[in-house]
Amino acid sequence: MKIVPTIIAGIIFSTLTPGLTLAADSARNKPNIIVILADDLGYGDIGANGAQKIRTPHIDAIARRGVKFTQFYASANVCSPSRAGLMTGRYPIRSGLAYDVIGANDSRGLPAAEETLGELTRRAGYATKYIGKWHLGKFPEHLPLKHGFDEFFGVPHSNDMPDFALYDGEAMIEQPVDQSTLTKRYGEEAVKYIERSDQRPFFLFVAHTMPHIPLHASKAFRGKSGAGLYGDAVEELDSGVGAIVDALKRRGVYERTVIFITSDNGPFFEGGTGGLKGGKGSSWEAGYRVPLVVGWAKGGFKKGARDAIAMNIDILPTVAELVGASPAADLIDGRSLLGVLRGERDRAHEYLYYFNNEDVVGVRDSRWKYLTHAYYRRSLGAFEKFDQLDGFESSYDLLFDAKDAGGEEYSYADRQPEALAELKSAVAAARAEFDPLRTHAPDKTFPE
Repeated sequence: MKIVPTIIAGIIFSTLTPGLTLAADSARNKPNIIVILADDLGYGDIGANGAQKIRTPHIDAIARRGVKFTQFYASANVCSPSRAGLMTGRYPIRSGLAYDVIGANDSRGLPAAEETLGELTRRAGYATKYIGKWHLGKFPEHLPLKHGFDEFFGVPHSNDMPDFALYDGEAMIEQPVDQSTLTKRYGEEAVKYIERSDQRPFFLFVAHTMPHIPLHASKAFRGKSGAGLYGDAVEELDSGVGAIVDALKRRGVYERTVIFITSDNGPFFEGGTGGLKGGKGSSWEAGYRVPLVVGWAKGGFKKGARDAIAMNIDILPTVAELVGASPAADLIDGRSLLGVLRGERDRAHEYLYYFNNEDVVGVRDSRWKYLTHAYYRRSLGAFEKFDQLDGFESSYDLLFDAKDAGGEEYSYADRQPEALAELKSAVAAARAEFDPLRTHAPDKTFPE
């Protein structure tokens, strides 16, 4: 059951149920949790991952003192499905949101039956707030307030869609939106929330609109980066991270706050991939691999880089372990990363799957990536069609060394037959599991 909070003079009082009262009492010594999500930020767009033309000193400082993942993935190559995966800990096809992005007037939205990060943390006694871009269903039916968040300040969907408006709770407060100050206002709202936090731990989700197009930055940042307006937008986002850290320190809670910083998918028309191939919407590596920086000053994390494969579906089970709550869903695809963060384990997954819409188009293990489909002109080309040519013994398999700095330049399928066979089998098993969950017929990418 979802519990709607009562707001009086800016103070949140949960419905007086014994369960929530006990949860709040037991939560007081648990860490605060902050998730900062960029929109279309590339793997190579932060200094910690090699950016040269964009300055991100605040994100880099968290990476330097905390943990940076080098093999971290979004659960989809576009935003609504990826956000569904992050919010639920499950591949987005399980919530019916894997197919394309949710439009401004789309009837789809995150199902009420799905437990979100907001609901999980609130059940554990946390105060919760969502700031920024939601894009998991239109308003008012699918407001964050209906999915576990006590407070909301933000926008319903991407800034290139119609009916783009700024909301404070259920009230629309600005349309058209002054997007040049949007990143700044998200940061200010986060700081205000931290400064008025009480003894209860809080879960704060800050989902930036930028650097999704159309790009915007305030006067203080416009024209300042070495990477055009895109870089300006990223540098302003980084400044907001610094303001959040400063607020935590002023409030005296920095050392008991866990911070996750990532992106919903790879970059679109602009952005740095760190040498990876492709970008947003493609099945190449740069469509899915994104930054993940995790900081916790006193959390016992072993600082440094991690090359363990991980995905945004892992954030929910990681948070669940941090707050001492078991996820409500019977099946969670993500795995807690605490063991990896503490340096106790070198991996959390055997395989991770790449989805394009509702199609499993690839699989990744600790070294190899097997890919079955990629875009060509107006369609999604299927390499599997070569297995079905009548009268020919023919195949074309793409097996990439995902740890190779050269990216997806050359396939090693003919050199690694055992790895190829294993990952082909993994894709077949994944399709057998996920295909019954489809909401659309499979894309016909080659003749039957």
